[in-house]
Order: sequence, then structure tokens, then C-alpha cells
Amino acid sequence: MAVLAKAKGQVYANEAERIKLEEYYKKAWIKQNLKDVQEKPELKIRSHFKSQKQIKKNPEQIVKKRPLPKQAKIVNNMLSEGKSPKQVAKSLYENVKHITSLITQYNLPRK
Repeated sequence: MAVLAKAKGQVYANEAERIKLEEYYKKAWIKQNLKDVQEKPELKIRSHFKSQKQIKKNPEQIVKKRPLPKQAKIVNNMLSEGKSPKQVAKSLYENVKHITSLITQYNLPRK
């Protein structure tokens, strides 16, 4: 009996087929995004889509993490100590929603 590859509920005959289909999907997605940006240039500003030229020119720039502001550094240190967002908010006299938005915005906790 062959081992079936499964990804997000979709069952494939094998891992190679799954990878092949994902590559086809990726190419079609990039092609469609480029087409959409050409039709509506305003999408380029709001899109997280990076063109292939940008990636080839400077791949290290895309991987760089945003520098943390002072409050985000404090939140990061407290999260690294094992505190929950609710405890951090209480300690800093802030709203829990604000703390969770900092966590998602800067991908906290960082090392």
C-alpha cells in the first residue's frame, strides 16, 4: 500500500505530485497577481506581493525584520519571560488589544 501525501485535507498520490501541483498553483498565482497589478496599479501599493525582480535584486532586504520601537522591545522582553499578553497589558497600564496588535505587527516574541 502506497503512502498518500495529505495537505490541508487534500489527498495526493504521493509527495512529488503534491509539490508539482503546488508549483503550478504558485506560478498561476504570481501570473494572476502581475495581471491584476497591470490592470489596477493601485493594488501594487496595498499588496504584499513582491515581484520576482525585487526578490532577485536584494533577497536579504525582504527577509529583514523591522526594528522594534521602545514599547515593542519592552513587550518582547516581558513575553520572553513567559508573561501572557493580559499580564503585559496590566503591567504597562495598556489595553490588551493594543498589546496583541503589537505582538502581531512585530511578530513577537523575538529572540
